Amino acid sequence: MKSKANNFQTMRELSFYQQAAIAATLLERMLPNYQLFAEVTQTGDAELPRHILTLIWEWLTVKKAKINFAKLSEELEAVTPEISHYDIFGVYPAVDCATALDMMLSGVSQQDAAEFINVAKISQATVARLIEHESIDDDITTEAELKKIVREHPLMQYEMDCLAELIELVTPLKQFGREERQLLQGWVKEQGLTNLGMELEQD
Repeated sequence: MKSKANNFQTMRELSFYQQAAIAATLLERMLPNYQLFAEVTQTGDAELPRHILTLIWEWLTVKKAKINFAKLSEELEAVTPEISHYDIFGVYPAVDCATALDMMLSGVSQQDAAEFINVAKISQATVARLIEHESIDDDITTEAELKKIVREHPLMQYEMDCLAELIELVTPLKQFGREERQLLQGWVKEQGLTNLGMELEQD
């Protein structure tokens, strides 16, 4: 299996639009984390991140699409929860999702592919945080031991495998139209799980 670093390096070697497509697909797996939090706490806006990600796919597949990314970023910031206002774990994946979505917007508007790599890094960081949270009562004495537990956890292995598989899926694609979008969104449905291992609601 490829290491995390190798995945990121391989992703960096792809084209701007290929990296954007991977980031958008990863966001499909993160979106339910925000939506669930918004529904449980009756805060934020469960629909807005979905709307933004749909517009990002439109930008990717319809090259002349006119989208005001600065305005979307402002709207997103307004519905990003304040971590200090909540005492439930779900606030962290929700904030991570909003942050990753904002990085995606920034990558598109600034033409900066590094932001797409950051989306992949945040997705893995969300997984790591959950594993650490679940290990809180275990007898872990060193940071190295905790890192090993995180790295070897099935959920982290799954996250890394998903990214490697996604890179493989996107590498031969030279353009992004409706078919490619359906292929990538179909891949997410096939996995059937969010990056935190929750079952995705099937349409």
